[in-house]
Amino acid sequence: MIFLFRIISDENPEFFRDLVAADSDTFLDFHNILQRELGYDPSQLASFFITNHQWEKEHEITLIDMMQETDNVPFTMGQVSLGKYIQELNQRMLYIFDFFSERAFFIEMIEKSDEISARETPFIGHSKGDPPPQLGLDPIMDEDSDPLYDTDPLENPDNLRIDDMDSDMLDAGMTEDF
Repeated sequence: MIFLFRIISDENPEFFRDLVAADSDTFLDFHNILQRELGYDPSQLASFFITNHQWEKEHEITLIDMMQETDNVPFTMGQVSLGKYIQELNQRMLYIFDFFSERAFFIEMIEKSDEISARETPFIGHSKGDPPPQLGLDPIMDEDSDPLYDTDPLENPDNLRIDDMDSDMLDAGMTEDF
């Protein structure tokens, strides 16, 4: 079975991608082709969420095993074929591509067919508009890129951090429970 998915973003109304996939393709195949098409870094965390028709999350399919202890144990993308969760027309899912700020694409199966694709699946059938930029982790992880480190903390006391303070000052009779 072949599925046609429409992928949209609430960040850019001019953006969409139509992705063709077989029911035997995995969510990892879907992730990889989407990451490659959009020029994103595929090593960053991402998840699919199978949703109801109001876009409410029902089941998570993660890029990596997160070792979460919940009643609803998520599968990893490489373990699960699309056909396991996608069967009905207009089935919806979210693709969280920016894990730390919950930025997502909205995905809906808009067509399905019993025919076999002449091309290797998955592939992008149609595209329009620029995707929203993927935010990198570098500014979060790299203190050198933090504007608060670009100036002397004493010049701008609003940017003063506990790490910037003289440790001797903390021992000068100040209470430790503040």
